[in-house]
Amino acid sequence: MSVRHHVTALAIATLGLPAAFAQTTAVFVGGEAGWIDRPVQTSLTPQQVRSEFLRFRGNPVAPDGGRYVGGEEGYAFPAHTYAVRDGRLVCTDKIAHNPAPAAIKSPAEAQRFQQQYPA
Repeated sequence: MSVRHHVTALAIATLGLPAAFAQTTAVFVGGEAGWIDRPVQTSLTPQQVRSEFLRFRGNPVAPDGGRYVGGEEGYAFPAHTYAVRDGRLVCTDKIAHNPAPAAIKSPAEAQRFQQQYPA
């Protein structure tokens, strides 16, 4: 490998380093030590953390509706179910059918949007 390849690889790794540690509690101290870990700060007691975990184990449903099934699948998200009743296809689940917002706004909608979100 040429020097140019080494320099390029080092530059790419250096650019990605801050993003890799954005959510960690490690601090760069330099020298031989390099990175040291700081203790994670929390306002919860160990008993509160355990009780929250046990509540989740009892009903493993995330706030977005996904159910934790474990393994490689991880979370399974609910899907609409349909059945034929009286010759019509009807939805048999309790999931809301929220329509997608229209991509093309009417002039009145565009004006309200501009008033609410001025550029």
